[in-house]
Amino acid sequence: MTTMTIACGLLCTQQPAEEKPAPILTVDQAALQRANKRIKTLEGEVEALKKTKAKKPTVERQTQAKTKRPATKTYEVTAYTNGAESTGKSAGDPDYGVTASGARTKTGHTIACPPSMAFGTRLNIEGIGVRTCEDRGGAITEGHIDLYVAGVSEAQAFGRQRLKAEIVSK
Repeated sequence: MTTMTIACGLLCTQQPAEEKPAPILTVDQAALQRANKRIKTLEGEVEALKKTKAKKPTVERQTQAKTKRPATKTYEVTAYTNGAESTGKSAGDPDYGVTASGARTKTGHTIACPPSMAFGTRLNIEGIGVRTCEDRGGAITEGHIDLYVAGVSEAQAFGRQRLKAEIVSK
């Protein structure tokens, strides 16, 4: 056998490098990842608010400012729970029941709002009452509000409704 044949034989039989398994995260590392995720969400909200506030006042906004009456707007309102069917989280998840703002969900209190509404904004929803914006959701876009309820059957019974709501405080 020639030297060239031996060299080719050695090179051609090399095995591909083994894939390394994903590292196991410590509790602190997982908490840091969740915190970074929340920071990115909040940064996105800040950008959305900057864009919203940069708009010139419309006649409607100017009229509201003069009359000091809160604007009433019609929203598509749905309901959600803490469970996997709504949030993708199960009861053992460390973020189970924790909103995007970091608060815990509360029946009769928590709603998920579009990014243009700041956390802490309170809305008086027709037939529901006053609720506080503390959460976000991938499907929550402008004109949509998601009402937190305790159970799946209650969320399903609520369905999808078009309701008027007005901002009570920001």
